[in-house]
Amino acid sequence: MSPPFRLSVGSGGLEWPQVLALLAREARTPMGRELATATLPFTDPDAIRRALGETRQARAAMGQIGVPPWEGIPDVRPTLETARVPGSVAEATELAALIPLLEAAGRLLAYGRAIQPVAPDLAAALAGFPRQTELADLLRRSLDADGQVRDEAAPALRRVRQRIRDLRRELVKRLEAYFAAPNADTTFQERYVTVRHGRYVLPIRAEAKSRVRGIVHDRSQSGATLFVEPEAVVEANNDLVQAAREEETEILRILAALTDAVRAALPELDDLVAGIGGLDLIFARGALAERMEAVEPTITDERDVVLRGALNPVLLAQSWRVAAAVDGRGAAEGEPSGSVIPMDIEITAERPLLVITGPNAGGKTVALKTLGLLVLMAQSGCHVPARDGARLPVFTQCFAIVGDDQSVAENLSTFSAFVKQLREVLERVDTRSLVLLDELGAGTDPDDGAALAQAVLEDLAERGAVVVASTHLEPLKGFASTHPRARNASVEFDPERLAPTFRLIYDRPGQSYALSIGARLGLPAALIERAHAHRSIQQRQLQELLARLDDRDRKDAERGAQLERREAESAGLLARAQAELEAARTSARETIARAKAEAQRLVTEVRRHVNEEWDRLKRAEKSRPELERARKRLVETAQKVAHTAGVTAPEPDGAGPATVGDRVEITHLGLKGDVLGVDGETVTVQAGAVTVKVPMQALRVIQRSLSPRPSPRRGEGERYPRPRRGAGGEGDPSRISTPGKGAVAVEINIIGRTTDEARDLLEKYLDDAFLAGLTAVRIIHGKGTGALRRAVEELLSAHPLVAEHRPGASSEGGAGATVATLTQG
Repeated sequence: MSPPFRLSVGSGGLEWPQVLALLAREARTPMGRELATATLPFTDPDAIRRALGETRQARAAMGQIGVPPWEGIPDVRPTLETARVPGSVAEATELAALIPLLEAAGRLLAYGRAIQPVAPDLAAALAGFPRQTELADLLRRSLDADGQVRDEAAPALRRVRQRIRDLRRELVKRLEAYFAAPNADTTFQERYVTVRHGRYVLPIRAEAKSRVRGIVHDRSQSGATLFVEPEAVVEANNDLVQAAREEETEILRILAALTDAVRAALPELDDLVAGIGGLDLIFARGALAERMEAVEPTITDERDVVLRGALNPVLLAQSWRVAAAVDGRGAAEGEPSGSVIPMDIEITAERPLLVITGPNAGGKTVALKTLGLLVLMAQSGCHVPARDGARLPVFTQCFAIVGDDQSVAENLSTFSAFVKQLREVLERVDTRSLVLLDELGAGTDPDDGAALAQAVLEDLAERGAVVVASTHLEPLKGFASTHPRARNASVEFDPERLAPTFRLIYDRPGQSYALSIGARLGLPAALIERAHAHRSIQQRQLQELLARLDDRDRKDAERGAQLERREAESAGLLARAQAELEAARTSARETIARAKAEAQRLVTEVRRHVNEEWDRLKRAEKSRPELERARKRLVETAQKVAHTAGVTAPEPDGAGPATVGDRVEITHLGLKGDVLGVDGETVTVQAGAVTVKVPMQALRVIQRSLSPRPSPRRGEGERYPRPRRGAGGEGDPSRISTPGKGAVAVEINIIGRTTDEARDLLEKYLDDAFLAGLTAVRIIHGKGTGALRRAVEELLSAHPLVAEHRPGASSEGGAGATVATLTQG
């Protein structure tokens, strides 16, 4: 079993309670908030990784499904403690509070099923919540939402309450009868029945007391009204009081039984309460991570610390409040922007001592606190506000001497308080300790302070602790530069603006900039010059060297930032170009799709017109005027299609029979197309999306082909029994097809087929005829025994694509054929 985490801090502290308060604000149940404020970091690496994984799953679940249904879950732990005492009886309101808790278990179970693909561990935990449906039903049946016992809780309670209602109604009726007396206006102060001390009474004027014999139960403050129970209703009131006592007794019995039921379910209820609190804490960690835009750190067995772009969580929360205030009233000049500047914190196992130097208010203490807080957050299962790639070791102890711990009451100076805390650190520190020391060596003589500080750092290095110390002492800068297990770092400072940038610069000691800041803040120039003269030559040279190095680093940083900006601009331009290319592709796909849809619509329209005309021609008299009118209607349809599709083509004259590949005009249909094949005197022509077979003499060649294509072999593409010539077969313009499909005739010949074969052929034929846009078809079945005709009629009567059918007319084959009209659309 891993040891508990030890956290030891000075008076300034790491502000860990403030981080826990942030976590508690994200919790949604009393149990979750309590667990959040009492959070202690784990020390077992597997437990830390498991907690971080749970936080990751909670973020994924909330991103996909939303937050869990925590609403309305009360803290029922006091009720459970009451029920834990044998023989105790809980109040009705306490028991009623269990109802929303038990109902929440069902909602959370459904939520767990929804998040299972992205959060399997959390889904399994939610699936393990006890339901206690029988207890929930019992409580709902017995108690209402306000904590009152229902009539349905027990038959005896229902009976006694009904008796109470009857007694009250009768009692009020008898008392209201007094208001009908002749002298009621001078006897009663007001005409209403009221209750005093549980008994029904009448408000009587004080001067009219003698008019009503009875018991005075109360009087008004002015004494003008007496509340009298008439003698005639005393027994009725007694009966009502007795019934009320019976009701109380029955309610107490019911509550005792409900408490016993809760007591029997205590183990599962305890598990449910604990499970809800634990899951609420996990989702609170996920919500806080989302708000901080945090990342999941990698927990390593090594001693390396890598936190790039780390943000102090307390300062981050303060920035939220500043931003909210500015949004509410607008920013004032010189007001903080609310942004937090990230810093890179890096410590290696080979050099576990980091000494940070630099000016006051430059961010040294912030760096110490940020490291400490992010370590505590990670070991508590929280994701940390930093960039991707964060890596942290596991610590079992964290010692932080941050801030001034002087005490007048204990006669402790700043230095004495520091030494007292330092002694406690040296007594307990080990290889799994994180030690944070702010202003190391301050508060005493600089030479003595530096010597003591160096000895402390050497001792901590020997013990294997990870140490981060801030200081202003020059000897410690030299120590960090020469000791093999130590490393220098400084907080960057802009000498032109005399302001910190809050960036950590590694392998470079920092300057204090005290004289420059003093001059900027108004100290006399002569005084500053005299101070410069008092500095040693070596110190001046060191400060000048550091200043030159700082200037070089600043210029390098500016060049790097400029390169990053240019790279970002280039990436933005590339992204816009890619987006425009994808938009163009999308537009092209949409245009093609619209064109295809329009072509399909035109094909369907042409099919319908051709079939309607063919059907009309078969029915009508074959006179020349009628044929001419049909030809004109087809020409109009073709012109309309050509106009809609924007089709234009040259129409050179040609002579002689058509061959494969020729451009031709079908004069009687008004269509233009290409010859696909020639079979004797029958020519197959593709006109746009429509393919027709027409007699050779019906064609006019308008353009000869330079490379004719071979015509299809006879019979290719046919899918149904070939009808006789002149009955929708070869040379019949009624055969219509679409590219890639065989021709669909307006009639089918099933003579000679068995009834089963005929049904199969006819089923397939009707489907294809409907898809081809035919409005009516003819089924040739012959007369014979009538079996085929009856089979056809039965199939057509039940077929969903057939609107109606009838026997053929004399010109359509009479009783040997049946004509079916197909549904449209």
